[in-house]
Amino acid sequence: MRIIGFCNLKGGVGKTTACQNIAVGLARLGKKVAVVDMDPQSNLSAGFGIMPSPSDPQVFDLLAGEASWDEILIRKEDVDIIPSSLNLVMAELNNKGPLSQDTVLRDAVKKIDPFRYDYILMDSPPQLGIFTRNVLTACSKIVVPMDGGFYSLLGLKLLETSLQVFRERLNPELEIAGVLMTNYNPRLYIARQVFDDVKKNFSDAVFENYIRQNVTLVEAASMGMSIFSYDAKSKGAECYKAVTEEFMRKFDGEHEPEAVIKESSTHSEAENSQTSRVTEEISSSPETEPEPEPEKEPEPEQVITELPEDTPDPVIEPEKPEVEPAKPDIPEEKPQTPPPPPPEPVKIPDGPLGVVISMLPEERRRMWLQMLEPMMITKRRLNVDLLRDDFEDSDRSRFTFYILDEEEDNLWPVMLSEQIEEPLRCALKIDENDGWAEVYL
Repeated sequence: MRIIGFCNLKGGVGKTTACQNIAVGLARLGKKVAVVDMDPQSNLSAGFGIMPSPSDPQVFDLLAGEASWDEILIRKEDVDIIPSSLNLVMAELNNKGPLSQDTVLRDAVKKIDPFRYDYILMDSPPQLGIFTRNVLTACSKIVVPMDGGFYSLLGLKLLETSLQVFRERLNPELEIAGVLMTNYNPRLYIARQVFDDVKKNFSDAVFENYIRQNVTLVEAASMGMSIFSYDAKSKGAECYKAVTEEFMRKFDGEHEPEAVIKESSTHSEAENSQTSRVTEEISSSPETEPEPEPEKEPEPEQVITELPEDTPDPVIEPEKPEVEPAKPDIPEEKPQTPPPPPPEPVKIPDGPLGVVISMLPEERRRMWLQMLEPMMITKRRLNVDLLRDDFEDSDRSRFTFYILDEEEDNLWPVMLSEQIEEPLRCALKIDENDGWAEVYL
């Protein structure tokens, strides 16, 4: 039984959609699959058309020990679903309640027969709260769905930094085993730039297949069903079929779905029966006498004429091969296509934003400028102690901090105040709700 979490600390990246459709895709390939909705928003449950009432048991009751796995699960599209509800929000606010520990989900899953499922997939919220921490503690591997946006890349890097804490304290086997590009548009420059950055840092984990932008996926979720049940011939279904098969190769070592294997074996049996029938017909046919071979004509006798002893042996000169005159090599004229023009250098704006952009290498400037230019920028004096205090006092669900030190060539998200230390070149404080940012110089 493989327990795999779907996590990204950035919302709106297709994480829940990937968890649902991969689960259904695995079930259609003959796997025994269950999913656990650990997000209080209950998007995974709603994606399966499940809207539990306050009196219905759901994942909170499982974690609190008030209901068993079988009392809670609902089966849809051959997948066992442990639904969620907004009750989890109240549970998170209770620091002394059953969800105050990071290990309650792991303890609940340990009670399941390990041969009951091939896969248990867990969907987590887009922040590092108690529910995401429970998922990271319960699973051994995680898949990180992400779109082609820059914030999605930052969510991946912040998650990677967080995993080190879990490996040291709670789950030494935890690793990022898959990075899946969702809602991906390869025509966008920023999307290609993010994809290249992901492949450079997570080459072995990145899925070869990706999910293209497809409105059918949104329609399927709104109808409470997977893309395979909503429109099995859509582009979204084709993408998730390829991703599911690659998912099996990555986590299960299987290269062919069972349905394909069964078809090939049936075909070979038919061929064998046809071959045996033809063999029987040949063996039952009457024997025919072989036709007499035609008589060969006698070869003419060779006449040998003796030469006198003093006659010298004739000298036979070898024939000279005819040599064609060499043709001059004329290179074939091929239409020359002009090389693509190099990208125009980024125009550095005035003010504190321009100072920050000028500190970054050329390949990073365009990405950060596209993100920061629409924001209202204010400037503050850089002081490491004051910056650390500001980080600790700020609402982490609203403000995101980034630092650029003397050694790094990029702005990196801050997770712990200990990361803010001398020497710093600059820092950013971004308000993700109001489109506002402070630059510390």
